[in-house]
Amino acid sequence: MRRTIFHIDQNCFFASVEMIAHPEYRNVPMAVTGDATKRHGIILARNEPAKQAGVKTAEAIWQAEQKCPGLVKVSSHYDKYAFYSGRLRAMYEEYSDRVEPFGMDECWVDLTDVIGDRDPKELADEIRRRVRDEFKLSCSIGVSFNKIFAKLGSDYKKPDATTVITEENFREVVWPLPAADLLFVGGATANKLTEVNIRTIGDIANTPREFMSDYLGKPGDSLWLYANGIDDSPVAPADAERQYKSIGNSMTTPRDIMNRTQACGTFHTLAASVASRLRKHGLLGCNVAITVRDRDLITYEHQRTLFEPTNSEKVIYETAMDLFDESYDWHTAIRSVGVRCAKVIPEDSGVQMSMFSESQEKREEDSKLNKVIDDINRRFGDGTIKSCASMQGIMSPNYNPEFYDGGITEGKKDPFK
Repeated sequence: MRRTIFHIDQNCFFASVEMIAHPEYRNVPMAVTGDATKRHGIILARNEPAKQAGVKTAEAIWQAEQKCPGLVKVSSHYDKYAFYSGRLRAMYEEYSDRVEPFGMDECWVDLTDVIGDRDPKELADEIRRRVRDEFKLSCSIGVSFNKIFAKLGSDYKKPDATTVITEENFREVVWPLPAADLLFVGGATANKLTEVNIRTIGDIANTPREFMSDYLGKPGDSLWLYANGIDDSPVAPADAERQYKSIGNSMTTPRDIMNRTQACGTFHTLAASVASRLRKHGLLGCNVAITVRDRDLITYEHQRTLFEPTNSEKVIYETAMDLFDESYDWHTAIRSVGVRCAKVIPEDSGVQMSMFSESQEKREEDSKLNKVIDDINRRFGDGTIKSCASMQGIMSPNYNPEFYDGGITEGKKDPFK
């Protein structure tokens, strides 16, 4: 059966939500920004007038103000965006029980089993109309026979538009587009493709599959399939449990980390957060990785496979500090750090027992202590109980580990692997 997949992408979502409460922002250049005093001074979202003035997401606030001196800057309110995101998905679930989020402002909806005789474009237009009327927001919808092209369709024409990409027209619509427009073609991949004169999606599709696989490895083979419209990955059910590949936290500190004591405290707080969330989801991490970004914005990442999987704050912290001490030479101060546990497995998947009873007893004691700490922090708020070491770190005063649930690598990864 030919599938009917929608990809629904909210237009300028954060900015649009802010304009609900402040309609006066609609006709002036406005951007939702990070907090420059905490060194998160970038553009998170902008409205159409700001976009027309050349303001781009992810650029520094000072760069945006050079292009648009009258730019209105609004602080972000993530709880508000999460509220609208949840309400929107609830509306989409009125049409199908297969609604798979792709970030806070995007999702796929599989209508194959419910579309019947309805025209898919008319149904997409109906959803866009409901988003406007019921939420005072706008969205663009891509309609296609697979997830990749549905996503491409929602990006094809903005704002507030429906684009239909079919098995009959995708060569005319999709193939002339730049290779970078294809999902999972990032900047580095696009540059590598340009080096061999592959510049459009059609170029990818018409390059021998073997060459793409040899040149880029497994991702190259996937891109060749996607460019040729070959993608049978399903849309996950709306109530599907999230599948974690890794759990991590990172933090740009309010001021530079200048010495090892400050680094220890910051890593300790991040390790505690990662360990707590591993336990919350019933997971163990087999690998610990750290990310360090220095004052010059150069990023370093180092990782190590553990002797046995863990969700222990102590083990994660000690491994993170070992990696840090081995790899960072203090050539300059540090702007941000991150801790991540990868290759996660279910807690009940069976872990090899230690040969030494003392080690086993210590692990059981740590597990009991961690459970008590988790229960208290859950009841009275994160950070109610924390180690003395973590208090020597440099953390943002409004750091909330729950907001980062999913971690520094969870987000927009390839969901088809």
